[in-house]
Amino acid sequence: MTPPEIHSMEQHYLKTFFEIIALGQSVREGAEDKVWVRVLEKLAVSLGADAGTYFVVGVKGRELVPFYSLGVPPDKLNQVPIAMGSGICGWVAVHREPAVVADAYKDERFMGAVDQATGFKTGSVLCVPIMDRFDLSGVMELLNKRGGPFTEDDVRFVEAVCQQVSANLRLVRLEAMLNKVTAHNASVLENLSGGFLALDLRGRVMICNPAAKRILELHDDVVNIPVEVALKHIPDIAAVLLKTMQTRTIIKRQDLRWSYKDQPRLLGYSTLLIQDTQGNFTGVGLTFQDLTSVKR
Repeated sequence: MTPPEIHSMEQHYLKTFFEIIALGQSVREGAEDKVWVRVLEKLAVSLGADAGTYFVVGVKGRELVPFYSLGVPPDKLNQVPIAMGSGICGWVAVHREPAVVADAYKDERFMGAVDQATGFKTGSVLCVPIMDRFDLSGVMELLNKRGGPFTEDDVRFVEAVCQQVSANLRLVRLEAMLNKVTAHNASVLENLSGGFLALDLRGRVMICNPAAKRILELHDDVVNIPVEVALKHIPDIAAVLLKTMQTRTIIKRQDLRWSYKDQPRLLGYSTLLIQDTQGNFTGVGLTFQDLTSVKR
């Protein structure tokens, strides 16, 4: 059976882990450093550490810069530059591996100059790299665990937290980038003088810009509606799109005659295939102009 104290510690880890993950999921773009500050504070409380520092990688990538610290005066900590490879933190940054040390003064990597500058006496150390996939973005350091040295379980816990928070923050950045691209593309489509209509693989309308609504006399929202229903008054256009979907063969610069309220109309159109970033076929599109007055 699992000893009660180990079971209790696992529950403690789990509770802190969920709290930190919830914190990372609620962050907005541009607030990443604030999240890591809160992560450091929660980890220090959870592991009973007297001090800790969140380091970021310097602009030129040659040193670690203390962004936030607990239990160590930040103004004094900044007096000692930590080059990549120097000290325990520098070693962790270069090797991209965690380090756990029971007695810093017995470890040859330790920089005693930091304690001299800050007046803090370092004992036990737990230090992990913060990775953004394959790139180093910072280092998380915890010092002087109360009640004994840091354990390998502590290391695995801090690593798991940092990996998960880093992944959540990456998703925040990607979502923000996607929103910006989507907003840009939407702005372009909104301002096109010509019509643009796109279908997904189910044959439903996924994009219909204002010019398309005007040219095709669409007075209702047709997004997410089957194209045969959306264009029931222009069945030939629906047929062109569905044929392009079926054959995956584009049509260039064709004319199509239709009428609306017994008034003859003329469209000039081309079709296109829509693909995602991996080159997978995701739908078809139609670009068109109203040529009624041009070729009358």
